[in-house]
Formats: sequence, structure tokens, C-alpha cells
Amino acid sequence: MDPLFAIYRSRADKLLAELWAVHLAAGAVAGLLCAWFTSLSWWAMPIALVVACGLAMFWLGIGERRLRSAMVPAGSAVCSPADEPRLANVVDGICLLVGVERPTLVIHPAAEANAAAFGRRPDRTTVVVTQGLLDGLGRIELEAVVARLLTQVRDGRIAYLTTAVTTVGLPALMWRSLWPLVQVRLEREASTGSDFEDDAEAVKLTRYPPGLADGLATMAGVGVGTPAPKATWPLWLADPRAADARQPGELPDYRADLETRVAVLREF
Repeated sequence: MDPLFAIYRSRADKLLAELWAVHLAAGAVAGLLCAWFTSLSWWAMPIALVVACGLAMFWLGIGERRLRSAMVPAGSAVCSPADEPRLANVVDGICLLVGVERPTLVIHPAAEANAAAFGRRPDRTTVVVTQGLLDGLGRIELEAVVARLLTQVRDGRIAYLTTAVTTVGLPALMWRSLWPLVQVRLEREASTGSDFEDDAEAVKLTRYPPGLADGLATMAGVGVGTPAPKATWPLWLADPRAADARQPGELPDYRADLETRVAVLREF
């Protein structure tokens, strides 16, 4: 197993263990209270723990469904090779180079130029590409963007970020107004990597840094501010705030404005 993949898998497992631990602890407390104050006696504890396990599974399922509905909104279309042959051909080629299974491809109707990937398992990943990105990028730029996403899938970072968004960020997925409550913790989890590191991994694969640099420059010109919920921002190739960010404090530490990312890639 790749060391980086093992690290991200371990971190994802810790987040899931934390979710289960919270539910089981709450179930144990509820079971003790019911045992003391009701006629259930010692039966209250196993009943409460079973209910806690059911709730944990329920919230995990809800998290996956809410994330999919946020990333694949109404108007999006699952893409077949016949629909977008250029994109399908690029994805198939990069999948062979990276060594991952072909993801489900979705065309997001947004006019902004951005892309994202999500999925708790590398073999069940969905790649979302906006219509604005498809319209704005040439083949070489598109290859670089796809490589950027699929190297994250290969390394396990997408699976880890998906787990973080659907556990730590679940309250904000359910109710967008709760974003301030989860922002610090979610962005701390996402800061285990950085845009610069992920860009570097992508150009190691393509061996052509100008491709990704040109792609990011085009994205900045078109705009990357997709209307996705804030809890999903760690999953996007370019942070939806990045095009407008000009000061260091405007983005979390693991993200960078597009101008700086392009400048770094030009130096490779």
C-alpha cells in the first residue's frame, strides 16, 4: 500500500471512529439514565446502544446523500463517453497512468470553471466538471486538471476529504447557516495537504507544468465561484473564494490564490 494512501486512510478511519464513539457514548449515558429512572432496568443499556448504532449509520447515509445532492444539483448530467468524448478519452488515459478505476463523470451546469471529486472509496469516485471548465479549456489543460483530481484519488486524499465533509461538516451540509460552527474543524482536517503539494503531484504525472498553469489561469479568468455549499469547498480543485483572494489571510493555510499557484507552476 502506498504510504500516503495509508496515512489518509488512517485519518479517515479516525474520523469515522470518532463519529461512532460519540454516538456510543451518548447511547451509554442514555441507557444509564433509562435504567435508573424507568422500569426497563438493565435492558435499557443494550437497547440504547443499538439505537445509537442505528443513528450513526443513519447519519453516515444522510451525509453521503446530502453531499451528492450538493455536488450534483438539479440540471447536472451523468456523462457517458458518447456525450463528451473528449473528456471521457482524457479521463480514461489518466486513469491508466494513475492506476485508478474510471470514476463516474458528471457535468455541472455552472458557467464558472471548476472541478471536484468526491467519494469515500477510490473505486467509487465521482468527478464533477463544470460546463464552464469544459468550454474554456483545451485538451492539454483539461488533461492537467483531470490529472490533478485523479492523483488525489490515487493518494486517498479525496476519500479522506469526503469523509471529513460528511462527518465533521455534516451539520453545514444539512443547514448552510451552521457553517461557522464547523468551519475551523473542517478546514483543520483539510489542511493535512495543500494546493501546492497536490499541484506538484499532478505535474509529476503529466510532466508538463505549463498545462496545469494555463488551466488554472483560464479558470481564474472565467471565475471559479461555484454555488456549492461552503462545506464542500475542500473538495474543489480551486477554492470558490480563490479568484477574489488577494491577501494571505483571505484563504485557509492549505489553499492558495490562483495567481500564486500559476506563478509557482511557471517556475517548475
